[in-house]
Parts: sequence; structure tokens; C-alpha cells
Amino acid sequence: MTSSHTTGHEPSVQAAQPSTLLLVRRGGLAGAFAAVCTTAMAAIARAADVSLEVDAAAIPIAAFALWTLVGAALGVLMARLLRARRRFLVVTVVATGLSLIPPIALPDDSATKSVLVAAHLLAATIIIPILSRGLTTVAANGGARDR
Repeated sequence: MTSSHTTGHEPSVQAAQPSTLLLVRRGGLAGAFAAVCTTAMAAIARAADVSLEVDAAAIPIAAFALWTLVGAALGVLMARLLRARRRFLVVTVVATGLSLIPPIALPDDSATKSVLVAAHLLAATIIIPILSRGLTTVAANGGARDR
């Protein structure tokens, strides 16, 4: 059995780096919850006669779950690479904004555009905060601290 011990004089490298396993667990749970929510939103929209068509092809309801899980996986990857909460939040908010371009530009009807934009924003509002909780913040003196 090996144990690592840091004294009060050594900087803790572990505190500055989020655990990959923790990020994967958080991302998996957040992604699963967001997938259920976006899929339910799509099913409700379809039941309310929103076409959910792009280029005359209907978007399958299951695609909402699939792409939400893909988004969560990308979020985990970004969280792991960026490590710092503020950097992660800036990048993911910009990425969310960029992800809204196709849902706004591609569908012909405004109801489908609205549902697709709402699904993107719903997934982001679930996944991003949950993943960011596992990241470190940077203290005013430049050092990293947990949460």
C-alpha cells in the first residue's frame, strides 16, 4: 500500500487538478439527466405538432438524447483539459452560443427553431454548472484553491 503525504511546505498539485473519474461521473449523471429533459421537451413539442424538421427530414426524438450525451462528453473533455472553473465557464458559454447557430439557421419554421434552441440551452444549463463544481478556482494571489 502506498500513501502520498504532503507537508505544509509543499504545494498540493492534486488540489489544482480535478479528478478525471469525478468529472466523468458528474458528466455522466448531468448528461443523463439533461438527455431525459431534452428528449421530453422534444416529445412534448412533437405532441404539440411542432414538425422538428430540418431540410424536410424529421429529427428523431432519440437524437435529442444522443446529442445531449455527446455534448456532456465534450463538456467532460473540456473540463479535464481546462481545469480552472472560470476558463471552463467562459469556453463552454462561448461554445453554447456557437452551438445555437445551426438551430437558428437551418430549420424553416420558427417553432422548430425555438424548440432546438431551447433544447441546447436546457442541456447547457444542466451540464455546465454540474461540471464546473468539480473544478478549481484561482485565488486572487494566483494560487489555486478548491471550489
